[in-house]
Amino acid sequence: MPASAPLVAASRSVAQAPAAPPPQSPLPIEQPAWGDHLWGAGLATPGGAEAIMRLAALLPLSPATTLLLVGRGATAAGNIVAEARGAWVAAHDTEAEPTPPPPPTIGRREPPQRVEAAKWTPIAPSFRQGRQNHALLLEPFRDGAAPPRLLPAVAAALRPGAQIVLFDLVARDGAAIDPGHSRWLRMERRGSPPSERAAVAAFSAAGFQTHVVQDEGAAHAAAVLQAWTRLLRVLSESPSRPTRLQAAALVAEAEAWLLRLRLIESGALRLLRWHGSLR
Repeated sequence: MPASAPLVAASRSVAQAPAAPPPQSPLPIEQPAWGDHLWGAGLATPGGAEAIMRLAALLPLSPATTLLLVGRGATAAGNIVAEARGAWVAAHDTEAEPTPPPPPTIGRREPPQRVEAAKWTPIAPSFRQGRQNHALLLEPFRDGAAPPRLLPAVAAALRPGAQIVLFDLVARDGAAIDPGHSRWLRMERRGSPPSERAAVAAFSAAGFQTHVVQDEGAAHAAAVLQAWTRLLRVLSESPSRPTRLQAAALVAEAEAWLLRLRLIESGALRLLRWHGSLR
C-alpha cells in the first residue's frame, strides 16, 4: 500500500463521521488567518481549545499556581487555561503583543488579569527566574528554539518540584531523509526539528526527570483532518468566496499540513509529548 494510502483512508473516514455544525453566520473570509478558522482564534495547535486543555490537564494547576506557557499561540492558550483552571499564566509567544499595565481603578476593583503576555526570543530564550510552579511548552522548536538553550532557561524559571509538559516534533533517529522534508521546512518557515536523541539529552541535562513520553502523531493527524474537513464544508456553504490571494494562502496552508502529516506517517518525524518534573 502506498505511504499516502492511510492518510487518504483517514480523510475519508473523517469525512463520513458526524462533524460539528457549521457556524450560523458566513465565514469571515475577509480575514484570511486560516489558522484561526482551523484551530481557534490565536491558536496554533490542532484540536484547538480541547487539545490545550488535554495537555494542561497533566499539570496540577489551580488558582494558587503559576504557569509558564511558551510557544506559538501561547497567549490564546493561556487565556483558555486561566479561565478553566484559574492559574496565573506567563505566556511567551513570538507573535504576542505585551500585556499593557492595568488602568487605575476607582471604586470597585476590576478582577485581576491572570494572563501576562510577552514576546520571547527563541534563539536566546530568557524568562524570569524561579517564578513559575509549572510549564507547558507548545512546539517551541518550531520558531527556532534549540533544546540545549531552551530547556535550561525553562528550568531556571521554575520552582523546585515543578512539573513540565513539552509537546513538539522531533526528527526520528536514523530515519531516511524524505524528499518532502526541505519543502515542508520552507512551507512552515522553520528550521529542522532537533533529533529525538538531542531532545532527550537536553531534557535530562536541564534537570528534568521524565515520567511519560507519549507519541501524539495519530491524534494529531486526526485533529488536522477533522479541522480541514470542517473548514472546507463551511467554505462550500458560504455565500462569499475567498479572493485569489486568500485562496493561494489557503492552498499553501493545506500543503504545509499535508507535508507534516506525511512526514509523521513515514516515520521521519515524531510528535512527542513529554511529561516530567524538575529534580
